[in-house]
Formats: sequence, structure tokens, C-alpha cells
Amino acid sequence: MKSFVFLFIVFFSSNSFSNQDELDFKAWERKGSWGIYNKKPDGSFNPLKIKDYREGYLPSFSYLINKFGFGDKNNTYCLIGYQWNKKENSEERTRVVVFWKNANYLIDWDLPDGDTYHRYKAIIFSKPFINLNESVVPYKEAEGAQALWAKEGIIQMINDCELHGEKITIKPSEVMDIK
Repeated sequence: MKSFVFLFIVFFSSNSFSNQDELDFKAWERKGSWGIYNKKPDGSFNPLKIKDYREGYLPSFSYLINKFGFGDKNNTYCLIGYQWNKKENSEERTRVVVFWKNANYLIDWDLPDGDTYHRYKAIIFSKPFINLNESVVPYKEAEGAQALWAKEGIIQMINDCELHGEKITIKPSEVMDIK
């Protein structure tokens, strides 16, 4: 039995690494895209320094935890903000990205204005709300597709979030009862 488990782990690991060989980061960079965006951001920021996000992350993430049935375990998130400066042909903009590790989702989170209780549920309508198990493929397979995301870009964002983002763990006892 131990040898079977060992062989399974070795086989699974080698398949995971061979999939990495299929990725073409150079072609992705030549395209000029970055992450899930059409160009690299000019900078990043901590969204938790913004009052609405600092006060809104627990109710919003609690809603997701309850909706997806993850209330019985610690839920881990990585949160990072990106900014693009105003340029001649584009306006200044900011985006907040959430990587929910337990459910394997990447969410471009837009917290709506207002003080209503339901604004926290709006996270479920974030676009994109990417299921990393179903909607991510190597760039050469995703090019031109409307419902697929380039794995190279997703890896860029997750790595950047791990290096520069805010890590949040929500314990079962901290989950708010928002349904």
C-alpha cells in the first residue's frame, strides 16, 4: 500500500511538472498582458488600508464561505490591489484581486458603494470570478477564447499576491452568518 501511494505521488507530481513545461511565459509577456488584465499595472496597494475594504472583507468573504459550504474549516485568502496611472489614452483605475485558496477561485472584487447589508453579497457577481480548476488553460489554448484564462497570467497574479499581498485566514468561529 505504501509503495502504491508513493507511486501515485510520483506520477501525480511528474504530471504537474510536465504541464508546467507546456506553458509559454515568453509568448504571454510578448502579448503585453499581465495576469487577467490587458497590461501590467503601474503599482500595487494594500486594499485593507481602504476603509470600505477593511470593513467589508469579513462580511463579503463570510458570504462566500457560507454559499460554498466551507464554514467548517479555516479559509485562506490573498488580497492585493492594483493601480494603473492616468495616461493619454486611458483613465486612472484600480482593481482589487482576491485569491481564495480553499475554493481555488481568483476574484476581481468590486465592492459597490453604499451602506446596505446586501453590498457584501455583490462579491458573488464579481467579473471575473474565475474557477481555477475549470477555466484556466495554457495561453496557447486560451488565445481568442472568451471564457478561458491563460494559466501563465493566473500564475503571475498568484505569485505576485503571495509576494506582495495581504494574507487573511478566517477561522470557522469568525465566519459571519450572512446567507
